[in-house]
Amino acid sequence: MFKNLFRERRRSSAVRRLTLFKEPADPVLDRLVESAASAFAAPIAALSLIHDEEQVVKTSSGFTLGCLPREDGFCSFTFDLPDVLESCDPCGDERFRALPGVCGEPHVRYYIGAALRLANGMEVGALCVADTVARLPASADQKAYFAGLARQASLALEGRPGRWERAG
Repeated sequence: MFKNLFRERRRSSAVRRLTLFKEPADPVLDRLVESAASAFAAPIAALSLIHDEEQVVKTSSGFTLGCLPREDGFCSFTFDLPDVLESCDPCGDERFRALPGVCGEPHVRYYIGAALRLANGMEVGALCVADTVARLPASADQKAYFAGLARQASLALEGRPGRWERAG
């Protein structure tokens, strides 16, 4: 328990140091989200940061949502995997079927996401793609491309000017 609490505090501190919450949209992150949506021909894509008990959507395509409770989103589940998380049937997956975005609008029927990991291995958020229709599993090439986009987003987050300033 203490190990998880310590890791959560370190992760939350890392997100705060990224100083992204009060900044305007970032064109690099916007392009990566658009690339993810395009690669999957999906109506929904987003880059989210997990801060304490909130999932903050930094940039998105296909919907507008500023933040949601962490437990109401898919993105925290990506932290447990070294590569991508894919659910071709969120309604049939006990982890996801009760999520508001699955049982209500936008009625997610497919999800793929990858954790955004900093160089020190700390997960700070996720890049994801969702669809409102069921899909077959992504190919190995699609998953590799998607994981590469998530790595690029992680590098872009760490390379931002002022990334180690304290958020106000």
